[in-house]
Amino acid sequence: MVAQAAVTDWPTYHHDNFRSGLDPSAPVFTGPLVTRWTSAPVGNTIYAEPLQVGNLLIVADLSDTVTAFNAGTGGIIWQRTVGTPVSPSNPPFPCGNINPIGILSTPVVDPLAGIVYAVAMEEPANYYLVGLDLQTGLPRFPQVAIAPPGFDPHIQQQRSALTLANNRVYAAFGGFAGDCGPYHGWIVGTPAGGSGVQVAFRDDDQTRGDTAAGFWATAGASVDASGNLYYTSGNGFSGTFDNGNTIFKLSPTLTLLDWWAPSEWTYMNATDADLGSVGPAIVGATNNLIFQSGKSGWGYLVGTTLSPGGVHFGSELFSGKVCNAATDATTANDQVFGGVAYQDPYIYVPCPEGIKALKLAAGPSFSVAWSSPTFSAGPPIVAGGVVWAMDTSNGSLFGLNALTGVQRFQAANLGPMTHFTTPTAGQGRIYVPVGDQVMAFGQPRADRTTSLPAKVSTSRSGAPPPVPQTAPGGRPSLR
Repeated sequence: MVAQAAVTDWPTYHHDNFRSGLDPSAPVFTGPLVTRWTSAPVGNTIYAEPLQVGNLLIVADLSDTVTAFNAGTGGIIWQRTVGTPVSPSNPPFPCGNINPIGILSTPVVDPLAGIVYAVAMEEPANYYLVGLDLQTGLPRFPQVAIAPPGFDPHIQQQRSALTLANNRVYAAFGGFAGDCGPYHGWIVGTPAGGSGVQVAFRDDDQTRGDTAAGFWATAGASVDASGNLYYTSGNGFSGTFDNGNTIFKLSPTLTLLDWWAPSEWTYMNATDADLGSVGPAIVGATNNLIFQSGKSGWGYLVGTTLSPGGVHFGSELFSGKVCNAATDATTANDQVFGGVAYQDPYIYVPCPEGIKALKLAAGPSFSVAWSSPTFSAGPPIVAGGVVWAMDTSNGSLFGLNALTGVQRFQAANLGPMTHFTTPTAGQGRIYVPVGDQVMAFGQPRADRTTSLPAKVSTSRSGAPPPVPQTAPGGRPSLR
């Protein structure tokens, strides 16, 4: 299972099922930052986060192709196309902004079983769970259709990262860009290994005919120590509560255990201000809190018991302004997308104007500890005392001192990037998907002199990267 993966691996979105985005094994990055390798093009555009297990870097793309690169050199170890991706014009899709539709979400790797799991959309417009051998790329089991009763793949998009937990692979679905058709928030759990009974959860009130409230944040679910899953839905369309803008706590079999929604859910529904534009992250020194942001630019701390005393609406433990444009009212609009990163006691949030570092305090509460230089920040990660994030507007990689926010590194003008691009850390390198290629960055090799490429700059201003300590809950800490 992912929870038992080697600490040096990055087998799932943002490293672990807490979605911390933290590489605890990374050496301290002292600089300079150099380009270590650039891969050959893969089949099509890469939306998924690359995954690193051992010396393999696993990359999935829109052509329904999975490629395993040598993580050290960038050479291709194996490559497999699992099906024919779908053109949204044949058969006609009512809306959307991705073409073709193949593997869009981040896969997940089971290092112990040696299986790469991915969800592919294949002609004629069906979703399938595929399992490939980690070392060879050969299929480990026949593809499994994801098609619970009432599910229409023409209006359901699988963008959220896969989650491996409880001996199941969970895939979440929302709508396509444009919010067309009567889509719903779906989660489907398929037994790992491909054999057995699927379980499913649909978040709307089917007796009323509610729609929307999809699961589309790229981070996917977070999972607590008991195997319970937390998913956050996007907006609904109703003035009556319809499970939009809600954090759900689900059992391993996808039974609803609890839920929470902000008191501003009506405003969020009316203005397309999805709470679920960001995946929930488990934070706190004892892993007892959920941090949630969204399109409002505010942040919420909710206990893993989501509704204390049975109060579901507005029962968060703390909420506060995070991003610059967010007003002092929670009906602001300063959109956060994808996922956050966490290294106790700091939560790193990708705002439209850059990264915000929130410092957790007793209560619980948080306050803004620092703000980065201005750039269009994608979901960040933390490795080697540095917060790494993409400028998705200008195709650049930024490295920020994790304690101060001072810019230490920048690799500029790398190429086109997708909306929610996030890097990966492993083996002392930072891996970045750029269009249909992957670039690896790191420090110069000790056995040779490496010149600094023109497009990579290093700033030595500010304090050196902090050295992580160990928090009471077992997580690396910057306290």
